[in-house]
Amino acid sequence: MMDIFSNLMTDTLSIANNLSNAGVGRQQAEAIAKSIVDAVERQQGDLATKDFVHGELSSLETRLVYWIVGTGLVIVGVFVAAGVLP
Repeated sequence: MMDIFSNLMTDTLSIANNLSNAGVGRQQAEAIAKSIVDAVERQQGDLATKDFVHGELSSLETRLVYWIVGTGLVIVGVFVAAGVLP
């Protein structure tokens, strides 16, 4: 996916030419092409890769398991201290 954006960023001339061939004035076509590339560059930092998301979810899953096990141990400890469990 990042290849698509890098190709887009380096291909402003092609974008401008396509717009110009479609009847848009040359100055407007160049401005539109630059605006598209600028918008993509600003958004590119906000993209997450599949591997990044998978890593974050794995980390959250591990923390959740620790929390559940820890909470279970505390509950058992409370029951033992209260004499409910031998």
